Amino acid sequence: MHRILLYIIVLLSMPSFAQKTLTSSSVNTQWDRQKRVEHLDRRMDSTAWDIQMLVDDQKEIMEGDFGPFELGIFPEPKYHLLGKNSFRGLGSKGGQFKVNDKNIQMMSFFVGENTFNRERLDGKKDEVFFHVMILTDTIDTNSSIVISRNHPDYLGQGFIKTKSHKIDYLAFVTAENNAYAIINTRLFDLSFGKTILIAPQKDGTLRSLQLPAPQLTSDSVTDYTEKLIKTPEVETFFLNKQSLVSD
Repeated sequence: MHRILLYIIVLLSMPSFAQKTLTSSSVNTQWDRQKRVEHLDRRMDSTAWDIQMLVDDQKEIMEGDFGPFELGIFPEPKYHLLGKNSFRGLGSKGGQFKVNDKNIQMMSFFVGENTFNRERLDGKKDEVFFHVMILTDTIDTNSSIVISRNHPDYLGQGFIKTKSHKIDYLAFVTAENNAYAIINTRLFDLSFGKTILIAPQKDGTLRSLQLPAPQLTSDSVTDYTEKLIKTPEVETFFLNKQSLVSD
């Protein structure tokens, strides 16, 4: 039985433990080193913690596998201490695609417009900070989750299992607009392209292709993926004779 766990939260005003489901290098004038230091101090200050959120998180500890890291329950500072509109939601969006006879699983993570990214988003409701496309010979087991508990930094992770591989991925973006991803121990600086293609090979090795992308949103990422898979560069990458063959 095919099972795809996908958690999508679009621009929620209230946080939850796991909201289920580069970027340019522009300077963020709303966040600086001093604010980072103050935020780190609050992490150690129990009077700044959101105790109700911690209690709720303890009640909602999820069972199951959601990616390379087990979900941790940490006390976190109250979100509003960074400003009324410092957090306005995040989420994930995925899909299944075809390149000729090969199956492609797509996942993306996005952050809603807020105090720290408003200038960069320029009126857009959210921004995709990670976009991955993985070649698979089955779509039996997939899982992903995106988490706000590092606010004002955000993290998403997940995995996809093929018949002989497990592709783990994790990505995060900081308030400074630095974003990185790790896919099966390969590190990607997403300022060089937020779109990552992964092609497991018949011999057990992996191939990756990092591509620059326009400023994507949760509304545009599916259409962009559909267009991207039809480009010669992407077709050549996925249709390599040494890549996995889909059922």
